[in-house]
Amino acid sequence: MLAEFIGKNLRGLRVYIESYGCWLNRAESEVMKTLLLRSGAEVVDRVREADIIIVNTCAVREDTERRMIRRIAELYKASRIRGAKLIVAGCLARVRPAKIAKVAPKASLLGPDHLEKIQSIAIKKDRVVCLLENENQRTILPQFFGSIRYVVPIESGCVGNCAYCIGKVARPRLKSYDPKLIVNHIANAVAHGAKEIYLTGQDVASYGLDRGTNIVELLKDVLDYVEGDYIIRIGMMEPSLVLKFLDGLIEVYSDRRVYKYLHVPAQSFDDKVLELMGRKYTYEEFKYLVNTFRSKFPEITVATDIIVGFPGEDERSFLRTYERLSEILPDKVHVARYTIRPFTKAAYQKQVPEPIKSRRTTMLVKKVFRVTLLRNMNFLDKIVNVLITDESFKGDSFVGRLCNYKPVVIPKSQELSIGANVKVKIVGCTPIDLRGTLLNA
Repeated sequence: MLAEFIGKNLRGLRVYIESYGCWLNRAESEVMKTLLLRSGAEVVDRVREADIIIVNTCAVREDTERRMIRRIAELYKASRIRGAKLIVAGCLARVRPAKIAKVAPKASLLGPDHLEKIQSIAIKKDRVVCLLENENQRTILPQFFGSIRYVVPIESGCVGNCAYCIGKVARPRLKSYDPKLIVNHIANAVAHGAKEIYLTGQDVASYGLDRGTNIVELLKDVLDYVEGDYIIRIGMMEPSLVLKFLDGLIEVYSDRRVYKYLHVPAQSFDDKVLELMGRKYTYEEFKYLVNTFRSKFPEITVATDIIVGFPGEDERSFLRTYERLSEILPDKVHVARYTIRPFTKAAYQKQVPEPIKSRRTTMLVKKVFRVTLLRNMNFLDKIVNVLITDESFKGDSFVGRLCNYKPVVIPKSQELSIGANVKVKIVGCTPIDLRGTLLNA
């Protein structure tokens, strides 16, 4: 069927999109969906119905890469059986083109810098490769397709150069969207029922530094211009830039329409390791950042990331991170065992043996669960306002969010629906969520 459309628009073609990785990747899949729909394509939910198959990939870790390659091979086989076109997009396409070509030799490759070329790539019968860096600015934001959540990619790339991060290879240049474009799209989404606005990017704190503006100015523009009943979730921010914009961020966080949620990836609580990683702050500066936010917003949710077994992390360095977890007391921690990523500085350093990384990871995860459980126990017996945002995976309960973005699981009830604001009593908790019961209105 695909051959009939070559040289024409995409009207009548069926497209399947599969997305992996971070919120930025998910948002960029929505950008591709927006562009394809504008060209007349139909988006379908099953691979077997598709004329064009798009997989938007992640490359952040070695185990992720292996899963991606396996999935690309599966989708390539399905595409050949069906006579469909396979397009491999996203970070892995940029950093591992040869590996992808080995398992999917006729698949087209689309790097993050060429996201907005998806229509012209999709319509061509032959294999197309668009991977080189370019200087073009991003101009297309995703259409709002309904639901209560609108995910907005505000930037791609960052201004750092961390020794472990393959993101700099996949997205070498910071590219921020026009602030007016962002504000207008958010206003439209809120006007059509969106209650949660997720601002996402590779590093949200770097927004606008390529345009002569910054994240604080963008947030003020949104809050000043967009009226309505909505709440903003600010995505992951580099700690050194949060410190730079600390006063302004504290000001915008004071608005009730901003989740009291701070995601600042520390990666280590040891200064030697932070320096080896190429991070631009010390442990004491990170602690000051967290304590400053908590002094203004005592119930703020602090999320962070820690890499275990980075090259140069000795036992003393690891134990500092382990012990200082009790000083920072984060509400959420993503613990990742270090894996080698190609083309990064850390890949060429002497590596920590795998058994040591495994032992340290197990130790740290156990402590993380103790710390986060204690944090969540502070909410027991409290009566709180909850915005219902999702159904649980099993479908037997709803999941909502407090004003600090903590998740609350509530048994299903005819009185509940997604988008509702309800009063809930917290009756239990786990290390990762709260458990609540609905109170009578």
